[in-house]
Amino acid sequence: MSIQDFFKGRNVLVTGATGFMGKVLIEKLVRSCPEIGKICLLVRHKKGKDKNSRIKEILDVKLFDTIKEQKPGLMEEKLYPVLGDMTELRLGLSDEDYSFLVENVSVVFHVAASVRFDEPIRDATIMNVRGTREVVQLAKQMKHLKVLLHVSTAYCNCIREHVEEKVYESPIGWREAISIAENLDPTMSSILTKKFLGSFPNTYTLTKLLAEQIINEERNNIPVVIFRPSIVISSLNDPIKGWIDNFNGPIGLMMACGKGIVRITYGEKSIVPDYMAVDISIKSMIVAAWHRSKSNLSEKENYVPVYNSASVSKSVSNEQLLDLGMKVLEQYPFDEMMWRPTIKFTTCFYYYYISTIVGQVFPAIFFDAFLDLIGKPHKRLLPLQQKIYVVTMALSYFTTKSWKFDNSNFLGLIDKIPDVDRKEFDYDFKDVDIAEFMKNATIGSQKYLFNVDETKLPFARKLLNRTIGSLKSEGTNLIVILKRAGYGQRPIGYRPLLYMNKI
Repeated sequence: MSIQDFFKGRNVLVTGATGFMGKVLIEKLVRSCPEIGKICLLVRHKKGKDKNSRIKEILDVKLFDTIKEQKPGLMEEKLYPVLGDMTELRLGLSDEDYSFLVENVSVVFHVAASVRFDEPIRDATIMNVRGTREVVQLAKQMKHLKVLLHVSTAYCNCIREHVEEKVYESPIGWREAISIAENLDPTMSSILTKKFLGSFPNTYTLTKLLAEQIINEERNNIPVVIFRPSIVISSLNDPIKGWIDNFNGPIGLMMACGKGIVRITYGEKSIVPDYMAVDISIKSMIVAAWHRSKSNLSEKENYVPVYNSASVSKSVSNEQLLDLGMKVLEQYPFDEMMWRPTIKFTTCFYYYYISTIVGQVFPAIFFDAFLDLIGKPHKRLLPLQQKIYVVTMALSYFTTKSWKFDNSNFLGLIDKIPDVDRKEFDYDFKDVDIAEFMKNATIGSQKYLFNVDETKLPFARKLLNRTIGSLKSEGTNLIVILKRAGYGQRPIGYRPLLYMNKI
């Protein structure tokens, strides 16, 4: 049975459909398997919005433009929202919706998770661990279940330098973790978070490992799969190049550099982090679910299929990655920026801290005060710099270490794809040009995150080139520099500060 035949007429449940990977998943399922049944989306209730409004809200992004043009109305026809909440028992579903899912759904993609690194241990456990338990309890009651695919993360075993495609034991039982989260006072649980984490750097990685234990325990009761993507970033080309809807990972750092609000970051430049394009991960997720549904594991093969969706040989170092991004930003600069794009790496905390204060925080204070003085509305930079610092510190564990991920199972799935499905689901990425990919990712981020007006590109290039020329020829002549910046001729925005790099 081909992948498209497998999903024909089959109803699917997707948790986390409003998230980055969830959106790409439902778009791919409908576009590549147009005869699929209903895709049930677990969505939270929003005051003043009915189910149809939630569907419109989900589809109101550029990602869905391709399928809207090719097959108008198909997405609206296939999506079936059910109101619920991952943090509630029974997923917050009504009896009617719960019964509907039990009777009609046969494939479950559990994508929902709290991905915040600084989430309180109680909240992260309720969402990531107990939420997974509730999804499993629902799946066990489904009368036609073919597969439950659980999306974990390659970094849930970050305390190990070498991560194989297997389930590792957790330092604490998932039942005990849920019991603590349910019964311990929230304030007390926050105080005990560090003790609770042990060697783990944050609540996200630990709770995702605990969730894997739940899936592993059910391996003899229901057909399950654990899918571990590494750091998921912009799309390669399916359905469009460079699509992204968040500032997580290296894309956020590049955009901050492009805007000139980040000039130094804490990390080891030679470290090679693992990144994976979102459309590659989604294709392989669908293939993994299909393959597990047709595989009958014997009692002797008593294991959970685990796939590390990691690029490994295609990943590049932090320094190479940012260099590629900086080259693209020189060709496609923003038309508004605080400083000329540049970035430095350091593993010395004190140097990073002082450089951040002098090179980013002080200019942010000056910039906010200056625009307040002239009465120009603006987004305040000081709170943004505070957030950047907190995020940088939270990520420091991952920007200063490296891991080896086995991905033989993940790559082996490529050979399992039927010939008839190759066009839609082949995710072989060995011939991907990293420089071209980063170019598309950077341009896509400007387009989809900042709504950059492409008609302003000639002006942005002229501004950047004039900045470089002014700095070289005029040195520290503030009057000349500000005059060339258009001081008094254009509204004061980012431009004057752009020219003060050497002053």
